[in-house]
Amino acid sequence: MAKPDQGTVRIKWVRSGIAFNRKQAEIVRALGLRRLHHVVERQDNPVVRGLIAKVPHLVEVIGTTKAPAWASVAEYAIISAPASEPRAAAKAEATAAAPVVEPVGEMVEPEAPADVAAVESEEEVKPKRRARTPKAKPAVEEGADAEAKD
Repeated sequence: MAKPDQGTVRIKWVRSGIAFNRKQAEIVRALGLRRLHHVVERQDNPVVRGLIAKVPHLVEVIGTTKAPAWASVAEYAIISAPASEPRAAAKAEATAAAPVVEPVGEMVEPEAPADVAAVESEEEVKPKRRARTPKAKPAVEEGADAEAKD
């Protein structure tokens, strides 16, 4: 990752690596360029500058950019709590406000009325499957059947 005070450099691939040394094409790929007129942004450090210096006839430096001023500012500020006493007081208030439910005894399900029990037993009975009837074959005329056999 780039350091905050270190800028970036924009590099554009302007000439094909065909008919040049294979090493030069590999350097272009090492810069992260994938196709002609592709632009990438890399850290502005001696390593990248050295790679660019090896293939100045294939790439072009579009411009350098400094890190924007807002990049060094945190996205949000962390404000520490003044002391742990207010946290304990807030926690005590939260637990005091919540109603406490204690189990009295065994949980017993209420009994259902008799008519509801009858309805439930009817639902449990599975309906019978209807027997599947075979499809009727089309009637064949006797005269046509006899001609087909000859």
